[in-house]
Amino acid sequence: MEKNKYVPRVNQIDAIYLNKDIARLIRDNLLENLQAISPVLFVKIQPELDLLIQSAIWFGSVGKRCSTFGQQLLVLAYDAEKLTVSRLVLHFALTVLPGYVKSWEERRLTRRVEWFSEAITWAENSALVLNILNYFRFLKTGRKPTLVDYLLGLDYISLRNNQRRDIGYKYLTRELLWGGFMEILGLVLPIINFRKLQRLLKSWTFGHSISGRRLEDRNGPAFLSPQMTLSTTCTFCGDRPTLPHHMGCGHIYCYYCLNANVLTDASFCCPKCGSTCPESGIQSV
Repeated sequence: MEKNKYVPRVNQIDAIYLNKDIARLIRDNLLENLQAISPVLFVKIQPELDLLIQSAIWFGSVGKRCSTFGQQLLVLAYDAEKLTVSRLVLHFALTVLPGYVKSWEERRLTRRVEWFSEAITWAENSALVLNILNYFRFLKTGRKPTLVDYLLGLDYISLRNNQRRDIGYKYLTRELLWGGFMEILGLVLPIINFRKLQRLLKSWTFGHSISGRRLEDRNGPAFLSPQMTLSTTCTFCGDRPTLPHHMGCGHIYCYYCLNANVLTDASFCCPKCGSTCPESGIQSV
């Protein structure tokens, strides 16, 4: 296949993230199965297992095909002319071994060696600063997105024969349409009184009258005080009442069910008897 030295920046960044995700999925799956077999042995040899898995991933990708798994998914590769044996060895040492050294220092040294720990910390901080600087250089030049690639002089090439990244505007248009629709829903939904609509729908469906009778005050004869039993359920939701309340008609509600309906619908009436809330308001059982 003819190689193309032009590779869009976004494709190179996508390849890096794909490499991380693929390596994480393979590592987590294998380590989870090994840990289930022998947890004690897993704790003892975890650094070596990490090294073995990372080495297998490297040899199966860069070592064998001169491209990582993420690059292969995007039809990219390293320039084979620059990927000599010495550079392959250095690439393995710079991408696989640092993680093992850090894990070995954390898990294997029973007695902390101060200078060794300080050296690892200094190396990590230095690599972080250099990676940031290299990223800004990559944004300007579009070549060598990682620090390891820059140090070894490795470039990405495309195997698509001058095919560039395509942009699908249909997807963008669809996303904009759905985004505008969701904004409209966000403005309209808070205005709609769903509890009143629910009451009206029930009255139309079952043929009940929506005009309930007003109960008298607590001292009046029509005001009833219901009693809780083991089989009592909320008149509105049908579950065991939470903080049971009533509005004087003898039927018990959850506090939230009753209070929410009364506050949002001034004409709310009891679904069973059609009574409305008295002027004294709802009462606890």
